[in-house]
Amino acid sequence: MNDTSIIHPDVCRRCAAVGRTCCAVSSGDEQYCFPVSAAEMTAIRGTGESGECFVLAANTAGFVEQLAVLLPDCDIEKAFPSQGSHWRLATTAEGRCVFLGEGGCRLERSVRPFYCRLFPLWYFEGRLTWFTAEECLANRECSSLASMLGAMGTDSDEARALHREMCEKLGLECSSKVKS
Repeated sequence: MNDTSIIHPDVCRRCAAVGRTCCAVSSGDEQYCFPVSAAEMTAIRGTGESGECFVLAANTAGFVEQLAVLLPDCDIEKAFPSQGSHWRLATTAEGRCVFLGEGGCRLERSVRPFYCRLFPLWYFEGRLTWFTAEECLANRECSSLASMLGAMGTDSDEARALHREMCEKLGLECSSKVKS
């Protein structure tokens, strides 16, 4: 790992230029794509994006289980019942998010889904941490929470607020308080 004191917030753009990113899924793994809320869809549509940006997907057992692992303090079954469905971002035939371009996400950060603005940062059991995905350039460059926050161009207060708002907009009832 290369934990320099100067990590540039353009890490996601650089990652998209070098290969596979967190913005792509393997064939058959689309069911695990994170859901988007109605508010997030409205914000994206407000940018003038046209075409098929969203997919209505079934709340499969795998999807619900994955959310329960990611959000153990939230009532997943209530927000995503097994017979229900949810919206997610559309992907190309190659599994790439429809908003992923060679220079990274085509959406301005302020209208990206909360999950996308947070990743690879995450609150797990009330504590700020990050995903250690192999394909994540930020993960390869950062070995401390401070450097990861810098690489993502955010701070712990903004990450906490994004996580809280994401859960709220998805209709999730969560029991633990998010700590820094």
